[in-house]
Amino acid sequence: MKIFVADAYGSHSKIEMITGNVGLFQEPISEKLFFEAKTLGSADAVLVPHDAYYFSKYPEYLKYLNTLAVNKLVIFSDRGDFPKRPKITNSIALRVAISPGESRVGKIVIPYNVESLAFLPFKKLATRPTVSFVGYMPKISLGRFKQALLQSPFHPIEGNGAIIRRLSNRTLIRADISYIGVVRDAYGAFDASNINPTRNRSEYLDSISQSDLVACPRGDANQSARFYETISAGRIPLIPDTSIVLPHVPANFLSGLFVNLPFRARKLEILIREYFESIGNQSEYNKRQKDLRDLFLKYLRFEPSVKRIFAADKADILNFANLV
Repeated sequence: MKIFVADAYGSHSKIEMITGNVGLFQEPISEKLFFEAKTLGSADAVLVPHDAYYFSKYPEYLKYLNTLAVNKLVIFSDRGDFPKRPKITNSIALRVAISPGESRVGKIVIPYNVESLAFLPFKKLATRPTVSFVGYMPKISLGRFKQALLQSPFHPIEGNGAIIRRLSNRTLIRADISYIGVVRDAYGAFDASNINPTRNRSEYLDSISQSDLVACPRGDANQSARFYETISAGRIPLIPDTSIVLPHVPANFLSGLFVNLPFRARKLEILIREYFESIGNQSEYNKRQKDLRDLFLKYLRFEPSVKRIFAADKADILNFANLV
């Protein structure tokens, strides 16, 4: 498809799909992600240059976008933890997550852009697998509770990342497993009590390197960046069932992609044991880890995933977004 970039609004920051600028612990964007049309008339679709977090609050800008949508498909980023869902006719939202119970119509799920952890060594097969979770534990605040209910009004537990993370951590502590657990009080690589991103990142990577499985409970969004980092490292994600929607992955790749994290310690122990009983030796385990890394490179890495979307024709785009 040929993409026309809509006019920017004021001095608000533009999405990395246009600028190529990425953040901390993300992979650089090596090439332009789409073929840009010089004029609106020659374009197949329009890309909004800002995330909905910025532009959704401006009625005059929404009016402008809806004017474009009369004749052109409008594609916009709405990738915040609590999506804004701006009302734009004839549009498709690029999202990182779909909330439990939320319609998938008009949305395409894309990966978080994360640093590939393929540089970590393969894990040796052990008689007692190790599970880790090093990360943020959100507080169950009234504000977060209200936001979660707005996103998932009929799923008060599955739709609340703070509750899910606490339930997950409690289960991991209670289970008879080897568990590396480090709970932080701030998001990402930062610890509010002692900001040292280099140290915290190193601690996080060390925990994954030592792990067979990495707990990847949802955050405020119904997904987590660590899911993609875990796959890129060849480790097995351990995920509570919150109806997470993944970017498009062929069905034959889904088998063995992750292990469910139940909220009963005994059941978790059984699931982990059964999973590793299916791996006979180190050679088979290495192949499993390589398959996960290959899956990341082919289907779950940010740059090729976004390129595939913009390279598709309009009929395929509408199909991706469940509009046909």
